[in-house]
Amino acid sequence: MRVDFGFPRNPPLLVYHGPTLAVAVGFDKTWRASHGTRPSARGFELEALVDTGAQDSCIDRLLAAQLSLPVVDRQAVCGVHGLREVDVYLAQIYIPALKFTEYGKFAGVELKEGGHRQHILLGRTFLSHFILEYDGKNGTFSLKP
Repeated sequence: MRVDFGFPRNPPLLVYHGPTLAVAVGFDKTWRASHGTRPSARGFELEALVDTGAQDSCIDRLLAAQLSLPVVDRQAVCGVHGLREVDVYLAQIYIPALKFTEYGKFAGVELKEGGHRQHILLGRTFLSHFILEYDGKNGTFSLKP
């Protein structure tokens, strides 16, 4: 099953927005991946950027605080502005179009404060579950399990 996204026949919009997905973010402490159900946490519906340059997925630190996500650790992360230590949060990120939940620990980074349009970056840990096809000429991208 291949799921298509993007801006058909409008490549500049894909360049501007990047490959983005609608997601629901929250933390449901009773949710288990083995149950095959969607987490029941009612977080925010947002757009997430699929970021092949990020090893791990991460969440905007202000959003994590607003959602009262549990802080479970601190870790060093490296980005374009160098190495820094950040809080790490537990969360579930549900992607309705894929019926897929990315769950676990997410570094809280300064996405919105740093000028990003999205509150979530889905990194290569997310992409390890999919085949990504990016069609810049047509303004689309697709994900396939």
